[in-house]
Amino acid sequence: MTLLILVGLLLLIGLTSSLWWRRTSRRRSMPCPAWMSGLVKGPVMDWILGTRITLDRIGLKPGQRVLEIGPGPGRLLIPAAQRVLPGGEVVGLDIQPRMVEQLKARAAKVGVSNLTAILGDAAKPPVPRGSFDAVYLCTVLGEIPDREAALRQCYATLKPGGVLSITEIFPDPHYQSRNTVRRLGEGAGFRFGYYYGNWFSYSMSFAKPTL
Repeated sequence: MTLLILVGLLLLIGLTSSLWWRRTSRRRSMPCPAWMSGLVKGPVMDWILGTRITLDRIGLKPGQRVLEIGPGPGRLLIPAAQRVLPGGEVVGLDIQPRMVEQLKARAAKVGVSNLTAILGDAAKPPVPRGSFDAVYLCTVLGEIPDREAALRQCYATLKPGGVLSITEIFPDPHYQSRNTVRRLGEGAGFRFGYYYGNWFSYSMSFAKPTL
């Protein structure tokens, strides 16, 4: 019963925060504030947000070099770093300095050494072109003012045959529909790959052509 009450309270807090955030984001583009990052931490939120399922859908493999756009405090990126071992590494690109600081601190706390957190804009990422095997965004695409430019940069940073994965969850105030994500992905030059999930929570996979 205590666990059910806790889950209920977390859902209520999440819903209230989401409504406030959705209303605010209508007036201006707004990434998830750093002070709200605590709402997505912990095993209960991992279960609610489907952390393991999302990573399974992305299909990370040992030895890969992976970029996450908008990793926040590392809910996905820290376990992703463990999935690409041995030999792989992950990079988190976030536009908020406090999020980058939190990500570095959490990675150091759990002893993850193959993770790099950098400050930057998804539309102008300070990373080498053609240097990643996979790029993913989770409930972040709608926060980016120039989504088309960001996805073109994702295309540029990927190696030929590399994978782009985009995950959307409906309670997110910047939720992007399946049709919108596919249109944007293909408009950036990607080839549509797979779709997992349903309208409420889904991941869409694209590939950068090899030729």
